[in-house]
Amino acid sequence: MLFTRKTGITSRYALAITLWDGSNSGHEFLEERRRLVSKKLSSMWMFAEVGLFLVVLGENADWQDRLAEMSPDQTGLHATTIQGIHYVNTLNGEFEVKQSAWGPVTFGNAEVLSDLIASIPIEG
Repeated sequence: MLFTRKTGITSRYALAITLWDGSNSGHEFLEERRRLVSKKLSSMWMFAEVGLFLVVLGENADWQDRLAEMSPDQTGLHATTIQGIHYVNTLNGEFEVKQSAWGPVTFGNAEVLSDLIASIPIEG
């Protein structure tokens, strides 16, 4: 599922909800999602960039050992920049959030989306 919002001439943001697919490494999983969003939204670096907040649904045990290789981007040098990742355990509703940051400064206002997603009750 993909939701988008345009906030200026070239600024666009997207929220994508995806199921965990454990067939790839964590890095490959994120790159595949980045490619899908880039293609769907025709994003282009410097001209039509997209800031992406990704919600990953699955069981914690499925991705727990891959979290180290599944981090959001720390630079904006992508046509689609993954600004935040919200991992939701579908068994019990627990979650973990990773967000682009430079020291204490976070990017993309991902904390607002993260708080909203965390407020949705998930029944195990």
